[in-house]
Amino acid sequence: MAEMQQECTEEAQPTTAIVVLGEAMIFKPQAHVISITLLYREQFREALEHMAEPDSLEIMHIVVKSNDLNDLYDPDAVIEFVSCLKDGAEMIVHVLVGENQTSSDEDGEVVRMSLVGAGLRLQSEVMGEDGSRMLTATKPGGLDDVEEGEEEEEEGDDDRNE
Repeated sequence: MAEMQQECTEEAQPTTAIVVLGEAMIFKPQAHVISITLLYREQFREALEHMAEPDSLEIMHIVVKSNDLNDLYDPDAVIEFVSCLKDGAEMIVHVLVGENQTSSDEDGEVVRMSLVGAGLRLQSEVMGEDGSRMLTATKPGGLDDVEEGEEEEEEGDDDRNE
């Protein structure tokens, strides 16, 4: 019986986290999703401290409005979340805008540098039609890294064989 309970507990571990910065956005996630709404910049650093196990998350979303970015997004705190991500996991930062607003290049730079500074690999930066911005980065060490390493080895073998 204890073995069955342990299996259920392990299966129930969330693999997705959503950290919402600001009070204007509300999410009602499914059971396998950690959802946290933060109202103060000081809360950001410890957002997942008691919510996610190391190497447990496959994806993490951070959602913030452009006009709240400077007040709520702590670029130096992003590194605190990396240990919760599995190798190859994605971290996606959504910078949303209100009506008649756009996300500035400075917003993108702040987020981009925080992701890279935390040791993540920037994969893409997409501007939405509404002026919002979505930056996606991955934690090194996933399957893509292994496949890239194998391809480089094969290319090296080809060079030697010529």
